[in-house]
Amino acid sequence: MSLTPHGPGFTFLDSFEIIEPQKRGRGRKWLDPAAPFFADHFPGNPLMPGVLLIECAAQAAGVLWQPSGGAFLAAVSQFRFRKPVLPDQTLDIEVTLEKELGAFAQFDAVLRVGSTVVTQGKLTLSRALSSVV
Repeated sequence: MSLTPHGPGFTFLDSFEIIEPQKRGRGRKWLDPAAPFFADHFPGNPLMPGVLLIECAAQAAGVLWQPSGGAFLAAVSQFRFRKPVLPDQTLDIEVTLEKELGAFAQFDAVLRVGSTVVTQGKLTLSRALSSVV
């Protein structure tokens, strides 16, 4: 069973744990070397695309904020890509709710491989798709 409303080809969370209810949580994702994006990004030197790292963070934030689904990515800011993320690594994705603004919520996200921070930034989710477009 998926943690998110996404189909199996676009699910970027294997597990999720609540650290502090409605405030902080941690997801995990093992990066299967057979994932299609690794074949073409970049041939011979595969890397996890940055946009998919952001999607990992957005899915983790969505599970924390709206566990039954229905959270949509509305904004991305201040993301920094510090280290490449490679096939067969496991991402730890920690998200912290910073503030809620009606139908919106802002999160801080830190993604690690082991103890090394590979990506971090902020994102905003919306409860309604109509608020996003």
